[in-house]
Amino acid sequence: MKNAIACLLLATLIACTKKEDKLQEQTTDAHPELVITNYYVNGTSGNDANAGTTATTALKTIQAALNKTTEGAGSTIYVAGGTYKERLNWPHSGASAAEPITLTNYSGGTVILDGVGATNNAQNAMINVSSKSYLRINNIRIANNIRSFASGIYISGAGTDVQITSCRIYNIGWTSDSTAVPSSANNANPLVIVGTTQTAYSQIYVGSNQIYACNTGYSEGLTMSGNVNNFLIENNIVHHIKNIGIDMTGHYSWTGAPDSVNFARNGNVKNNVVYNCVSPVATSGGIYVDGGKWINIEGNTSFNNGAGITVGCENANNTAEGINIRSNFIYNNKEAGLVIGSNAAGSKVAWSSATNNTLFKNYTNGGWGGEISLQHTDHITLSNNVVQSASNIVVIALLGYTSTNLAMNYNKYYTASGTANTITFDWGGINGTSYGSLATFKSGTGLDANSTYGIPTFINSTLATLNLHLASGSACINAGDPAFVPASGELDIDKQSRKQNNRVDIGADETAL
Repeated sequence: MKNAIACLLLATLIACTKKEDKLQEQTTDAHPELVITNYYVNGTSGNDANAGTTATTALKTIQAALNKTTEGAGSTIYVAGGTYKERLNWPHSGASAAEPITLTNYSGGTVILDGVGATNNAQNAMINVSSKSYLRINNIRIANNIRSFASGIYISGAGTDVQITSCRIYNIGWTSDSTAVPSSANNANPLVIVGTTQTAYSQIYVGSNQIYACNTGYSEGLTMSGNVNNFLIENNIVHHIKNIGIDMTGHYSWTGAPDSVNFARNGNVKNNVVYNCVSPVATSGGIYVDGGKWINIEGNTSFNNGAGITVGCENANNTAEGINIRSNFIYNNKEAGLVIGSNAAGSKVAWSSATNNTLFKNYTNGGWGGEISLQHTDHITLSNNVVQSASNIVVIALLGYTSTNLAMNYNKYYTASGTANTITFDWGGINGTSYGSLATFKSGTGLDANSTYGIPTFINSTLATLNLHLASGSACINAGDPAFVPASGELDIDKQSRKQNNRVDIGADETAL
């Protein structure tokens, strides 16, 4: 797991750099060596013939301000509140983390980039960035871009130190018809970063954004694809996407990246809320790793999606590995809460774990389906999870797939039957057996030796007022693996210490007694 720990440390460095950037921008006067040129934009009173260096000599268009920036020099573009009918092309890189090129709103104004009737109509993206570094996009709203292969923010090529913060991206779609059924040729990307060369796009921070009401077809709400290395996706709200919410992919030839580096890696996906991401044609995870590597998915809330959190590898003869799914609330999704494994020939998910998650009444589609679904896997650990099913089915190892070197222990199960003698582990993908009780599953597989059956006892288990934190007296408190040691920086769903009172709790919530 050293790769997972390394990626956490790298992502922490990004967050620290982000905070340092803000401090340095605020204290430029005290550090004259930092030169950041400010430009101002006002769509009502500005004029592109102006210098643009003060609010009273503002430019009229954002593109004019971007064009005034200089390659390798820091600039901040302040945009007055208003609606701007522009498709922007980002022309230059900043100088460094301390001297980036920043696009932001001015004096708290609401800035909307609107695709209806926008300039630069040949460009599909509202903001297009090609191989630029040291850039910031902050507090900008991007809306109403409807066309084939529409994008909100599209970043491609290679570069470093990109931060997208506090933006809203909505109504980006391949069609405006919300009932249309897409084919694989129908795509739209609200926010996508694609590494396309041997050199990675690296040090990516995507934080505190809202992405919603987007008709993405076969694409996703927030995407990292190709040669993308070292990223942190945190505190975003992604909802009402007509496919996957957040996606980290690998091994797709369309990116152009060399095979050896053609996958998103060394990343953290933390404390996001993802809901109502449902495709009309395929399983759509709220959060999905598809062929990525060394990624932590921690502290997220995923509900009402196609599936809760999925890890797979759709491209043949490849592997997703080093994926740690931990301390997430996952509930009321249409299919399984967790889907782990590949369905592609020669591919699998390996050396990964799902620990300390709370899964509650997923598979709302009904029929034969469980909280956890396994396909081709190797060296997967499932431990310290609360698994409360709306039916009596908890875990399915799907027929036609293989799960080797599987470890399961210290899980807490509860089902609709209310009895440990009526609980189903469908083990068709491993030995062709379906186990109808926890005891027979333990004796037949040697798994879940210390797992138990019983009510987890949440603060509120009524869906309309659901609160999946552990109630006082819950049997899950201080009941996890006694040998559990948190990874460096690992926290619970509330960003509190993952292990308290000398023993970890079962589930996403760690309760202080």
